[in-house]
Amino acid sequence: MALREGWLKCQVSEGMLPEEYTVECNSSDGNTFSFFASQEHVDPAHELVKVNIMDRQSDSCLVYVPSAPLEGGVSRTVKVSSKDVVG
Repeated sequence: MALREGWLKCQVSEGMLPEEYTVECNSSDGNTFSFFASQEHVDPAHELVKVNIMDRQSDSCLVYVPSAPLEGGVSRTVKVSSKDVVG
């Protein structure tokens, strides 16, 4: 399966380290998940985080986020709304 890069809409805030951000996103079921992402994966001005798009449907996308979500039991592979994915 060929992965394609894209951008996921999110809320961005400072991370624990100077070279990272805390990123908060919404899954397709309305739950919020958050994770730390290094600067090269985040566009803070546009509130976007770089993801790998694994599958895209008309209403949802399966994406692989840059690091494990902070919420326990949440995989790095997350189903999100297709309207939140750019690219």
